[in-house]
Amino acid sequence: MGNRKRWARVEDIEAWLDCEKAIYYTGGDKHWLRDGLKWQRLIGPDDSDDLIFGIGKLDPGQIHLLHHHEDAPELYFVLDGRGKFTVDGEVVEGTPGTGIYIPTGSKHRIVNDGQGTLVFFFAYPQPHFKTTLDE
Repeated sequence: MGNRKRWARVEDIEAWLDCEKAIYYTGGDKHWLRDGLKWQRLIGPDDSDDLIFGIGKLDPGQIHLLHHHEDAPELYFVLDGRGKFTVDGEVVEGTPGTGIYIPTGSKHRIVNDGQGTLVFFFAYPQPHFKTTLDE
């Protein structure tokens, strides 16, 4: 693996990515400008051939828009805060310790309806997959 990372710490994140990066990864879909997610990979495509994972954050009242991944599942694990997680129309209240499995092709979104920042771990298989906005 050469110089590839095998571990990372959240406190080492220097810059959070936002909807501008989502626009890049989705081929220029400017509808992502309405998305409030801030995120950063801890292990990314330069570090792993088979898995990507990181941290996502949503401030109170913000929404991670309804979307789906055509060729890969994803998982979320809530670390702090609270929010409503929707997967294929089913809504669950996510609080610290809640894990959410999102099967391949499932439409999903997150709404931070709490008072503080919602922080969650995310992971999905590598190579990068196609993301389609559904709202």
